Amino acid sequence: MYLTCIFVTDFMISDMKYYLIFFFFILTGIWSAVVIGQKVTVSNEINIRNNYAYDILPNIDDHIIFYHDKGFEQNFEIYDQQLRYKTSRQGEFEKKNINPIGVLSKDTSFNFYYSYRDDGYTFVRVNQYDKYVSLIDSATLTVKEKKSPDGNPRFAFSDDKSKVLIFTPEDKNLNLLLIDNIKLEIIYGFSVTIKDFNFKSDFEKLILSNNGDIFILGRKSSFWNKKENESYTLVRIIDANQISVHRFTPETDEIGDLIIDYDERNQKLVMAGLTTSGDYDNANGYFGFSLSADQIPEDAEILVNKFSMEFMADVSGKKPGKIKELSNLRIRDLVVRNDGGVIVIAELVKEFTRRSQMNVTNQFGDYFPPRGFIDYYHEDVILLATFAEGKEHWKKVLFKKQFSQDDDGIFSSYFLFKTPSRLRLLYNDEIKNNNTVSEYVIDGIGNTERKSVLSTEYQNLKLRFRDAIQIGPKSIIVPSEKSWKINLVRIDYD
Repeated sequence: MYLTCIFVTDFMISDMKYYLIFFFFILTGIWSAVVIGQKVTVSNEINIRNNYAYDILPNIDDHIIFYHDKGFEQNFEIYDQQLRYKTSRQGEFEKKNINPIGVLSKDTSFNFYYSYRDDGYTFVRVNQYDKYVSLIDSATLTVKEKKSPDGNPRFAFSDDKSKVLIFTPEDKNLNLLLIDNIKLEIIYGFSVTIKDFNFKSDFEKLILSNNGDIFILGRKSSFWNKKENESYTLVRIIDANQISVHRFTPETDEIGDLIIDYDERNQKLVMAGLTTSGDYDNANGYFGFSLSADQIPEDAEILVNKFSMEFMADVSGKKPGKIKELSNLRIRDLVVRNDGGVIVIAELVKEFTRRSQMNVTNQFGDYFPPRGFIDYYHEDVILLATFAEGKEHWKKVLFKKQFSQDDDGIFSSYFLFKTPSRLRLLYNDEIKNNNTVSEYVIDGIGNTERKSVLSTEYQNLKLRFRDAIQIGPKSIIVPSEKSWKINLVRIDYD
């Protein structure tokens, strides 16, 4: 255990004194250590058993706030930067039964968006709180007569947090409410209808740029109409009078997976995806490019980089020529380089459902069908780098192997930690209690180095890296979840 090495080396204390100090840290609920160039700090346990949801709001001045959505209660726990608990506050609202829409932290405050119903009307409001969860300001954004259900509102915000979008997908319509997150004022609100586009079934992703442009990615399935290929649609919304629809097709084959982002530095839309010859679980190539948002054609062909036989052999472990496509490859992240180039990050993910051989009956003799088990495999990560126009620059395979069962894979996969000169992929080596956390460090031309970060042995931690939050150029917070309890784990790089 790393803690043992640090205390014995620095203080040369006896074993009995060491254990006394160790248990002192356990009782106070906080421990920290310097591990292989990193400082690791762990908070006390946070009970989430009665939560509908939770969120972590970092860097609100010198506080970190843990938000509990408990249905009829909205609670906020306040911590300092070293994850020491300070106090708790409960939010006060017009009605007990509110619908939280979204919460967004800023430099010294945070905004809490919510709705509630009263006397036949639906109110959408925002409250602004300081680092002590004291109310600073509030505003009513809309008041609408409630005639029919609109569905659940969803939440998006721009990269600089200057704008917030509350949007509600219906079958044929998308209701939009764009808000100035600084002034707490509505910029506009209207409903969008796109021909042959279902905003519930076709909707894939929405991104909001700093200047307020909205980009919506949709996918229309060919499940009910085998004469048509699955196709992706991109919708750009500037305002109610400026709405454009775009479609992209590869030179050959079909698009199997697609992801979009917006490059604020160069003011360009970024797209990346995988291509397939027809089986959407397989991929034979990829693409990644950026283009000016004002120069997106209505219909455009995509430059595709096909996977070579040698590369597919490296990924699959089989001899060249044995396979023609890669299976179970999913795009996870998209990184935009300063030169407009793109790094596509994909992961090999497999799920298998198994049937138990045991027939189950209860005390009254009723029969239950055999229970199923789901095995989750999260394996190698593939990095595919292109230049801005889409031509391949480099590609790399990062080897890992994670297996879990009946946990939705929440402790698997990785967290992408971005720095100005490096990318770090942090992940659990194995999905178990006593585990080593490792990372791949990648530079701009694809050189990689694998390192050990920390050990969770005897520390009762199960880290959810997929839900980690980067709070600075050298720091992240990772939730550790076990038995309906959360520990916040802060990792600071030297």
